[in-house]
Amino acid sequence: MVIVSRNYPGNWDQKEEWYGTEYRHEKIPEDLMEECKKAFAVSPKDRLPALHLPHKNQFIPNKLEVEKKEVVEPALNPRVLRNDGIARTWWKKDDTFWVPRANVIVSLKTPLIYASAENNVKARLFSDLVRDALEEYSYDAELAGLQYNVSLDSRGLFLDVSGYNDKLPVLLEQVVTTMRDLDIKEDRFEIIRERLIRGYSNWQLQSSYHQVGHYTNWLNAPERDFIVEELAAELPSVTLEGVGLFQKQMLGQVFIEVYVHGNMYREDALKATDMVETILKPRVLPKAQWPILRSLIPTKGSNYVFRRTLKDPKNVNHCVETWFYVGSREDRGVRTKTLLLDQMLREPAFDQLRTKEQLGYIVFSGPRAFSTTYGFRFLIQSEMTPEFLDSRIEAFLMRYTDTLENMSETEFEGHKRSLIVRRLEKLRNLDQESTHHWKQITNEYYDFELAQRDAAQIKLLTKAEVIEFFGQHFNPASSQRSRLSIHLQAQSKAEGVDKRQEEAQKKADEEPSPGDAVKTAEKITDVRLYKAGLAASSGARSVKDIHEYEDMNVALEGMSG
Repeated sequence: MVIVSRNYPGNWDQKEEWYGTEYRHEKIPEDLMEECKKAFAVSPKDRLPALHLPHKNQFIPNKLEVEKKEVVEPALNPRVLRNDGIARTWWKKDDTFWVPRANVIVSLKTPLIYASAENNVKARLFSDLVRDALEEYSYDAELAGLQYNVSLDSRGLFLDVSGYNDKLPVLLEQVVTTMRDLDIKEDRFEIIRERLIRGYSNWQLQSSYHQVGHYTNWLNAPERDFIVEELAAELPSVTLEGVGLFQKQMLGQVFIEVYVHGNMYREDALKATDMVETILKPRVLPKAQWPILRSLIPTKGSNYVFRRTLKDPKNVNHCVETWFYVGSREDRGVRTKTLLLDQMLREPAFDQLRTKEQLGYIVFSGPRAFSTTYGFRFLIQSEMTPEFLDSRIEAFLMRYTDTLENMSETEFEGHKRSLIVRRLEKLRNLDQESTHHWKQITNEYYDFELAQRDAAQIKLLTKAEVIEFFGQHFNPASSQRSRLSIHLQAQSKAEGVDKRQEEAQKKADEEPSPGDAVKTAEKITDVRLYKAGLAASSGARSVKDIHEYEDMNVALEGMSG
């Protein structure tokens, strides 16, 4: 027992050797001992309720050992332990960080979730209801260092569990069981639905730069993608019975893909997959029905603008995101040239648009990939009009054409070295490596050596190649450039903004004209018609056949069986 008090007697008779701390020790007074004995003798029934011990936490790990082995070179990719009609298991034993932790991710592929906005809302409500049902149960898990999430991803339903590996399977089993057996109560359904209604409403009131990418995604997806307004419109008609029925349909036929990474062995990964399969008992989802990830391919020379008025009447900040299509995401040459351009122009773009022109506090640029296409975007949030902001992006690109032409070989090679160093930067922890692996699994390219291959390609790039690439895809004078701009228009005006923009426009008028791309952009008024006029890409193609990732021990066992 330790008693701490600000009032102390001060009559210390001893001093600690090293720090000189004064103290004294004495026998516990008899009267205090008697009180302690009485308290100890009180039966549990008569004990003060406030003095109870907490219940046993089943998630506190018992085993924190890590079997560390000498590894010449850590593996770059996970292995496939199981690959059949019902499930696929990816696994990598941690060979870098040696911590008693693991990440388990389960993807339940189904075409139903994105078949309609209504289905998407039902799936979202279902995932929210699962988390709500597990709130009390998962509290102990969280205290013991375990986390979980149930949500939607581009291919269906998504579940991940992470933390200390010893009791991780216990939490995984309970989450999957709850997904299967979820008993939706009327009162909880109404609360969760109301919460989602508020969430959709609040989403439309957030900062414009948080919203703009949502519309860019929507305009690049051939189908199976919905904006918040479409989802919110479905919510009032969704019923408890409808969600319950959809739950059975959704989980009744799926393809299970499991990724296990960390301090878990081969048999642990296979057991986790078997557990999910045994609990859900889904029918086989034929491969032909698996969702195919595609993107729309802008036509050469296209120039579109999509305008949307922000819902918040008090918001004074407009936003522009202008995206330039450069090619296929799987084209390493296209991707590395874009990455190198990002390395070269990111700082000059920020300096010009943010620091010198002071267009707004939110200014950034960088690569922007969709399911199968690749590009580069500029984003500005400002009190000035979207059209003016867009014209300043054009002016920067025209100016940068000369900057790139006049760049010395020494500076160019310096940018290449800096980019290579960034690409080959070591992963700092288990979670970062898991994220890298899972990203390649979900995008279905399985390019686990992406950084290493990109670095090798960057070494080969020449200044002439990058100038040609920039001239084709970014130069305002290019007839081959594909440009899509999203303008989010604020309803209100900031005080004094007209004068500031007028002064900025006068300065802009003194510069050489960047062209009339902003004025001549074709307006997207019918999104369905716009999408119908574009071709959809082929689906993602793996850099290696999936069988090349299979673990040879498992493959040999299968052959002998």
